[in-house]
Amino acid sequence: MKLIEGLHLYCFTPGPFSGGRDPLEVVEQEIRGGADVIQLREKQMSKRERLEFGLKVRELTRRYGVLFIVNDDVDLAMILDADGVHLGQDDIPIQYARPLIGDKLIGISTHSLEQVKQAVEAGADYIGFGPIFDTTTKQDREQTVGLELLAEVRDICPIPYVAIGGIKRENLSGVIEAGCNRVAIISDILLANDVEERCREIKRQLVTMR
Repeated sequence: MKLIEGLHLYCFTPGPFSGGRDPLEVVEQEIRGGADVIQLREKQMSKRERLEFGLKVRELTRRYGVLFIVNDDVDLAMILDADGVHLGQDDIPIQYARPLIGDKLIGISTHSLEQVKQAVEAGADYIGFGPIFDTTTKQDREQTVGLELLAEVRDICPIPYVAIGGIKRENLSGVIEAGCNRVAIISDILLANDVEERCREIKRQLVTMR
């Protein structure tokens, strides 16, 4: 099983941000730009459409050697032989997902320090923490947690944690200064004129800034 300690840039399939582009080509641009993880996140597709698209993304991520995570759906993650699944607070609890998915990765979305502790105790392999800044990519979004709370995660979280929510090239330095050089970014990458170059710029900051 691939470990995730070395990941810096967590990216997503385009969803509503494809803008008429071939979504698979967009994913490949993210990977060429330095994405360490691709999450299948296609809430507007039917399950059959997600399966068909997911098979193509799975093949692409295998070819490039990057992690492939499925959002929310344990069954689909197993069918696609994904590297793992990412679960929200309202999804299947980890204690029920783990027997099904075995030693594959399980990530948990967290929005408070208490949820971070609970995810660690439950056996999560990594967590997403946020939203750090205000975001428009999620309809039922949580209240922003901010950089001060993100800085506190470092002291209580022994597993890899990924900052998410409203992170852009312009505010990335604040995230890094808060002690986190793992970020998940959706719109700032997917809406960029040059997706590959935007990923490259962000990845460079994450790897070089301490």
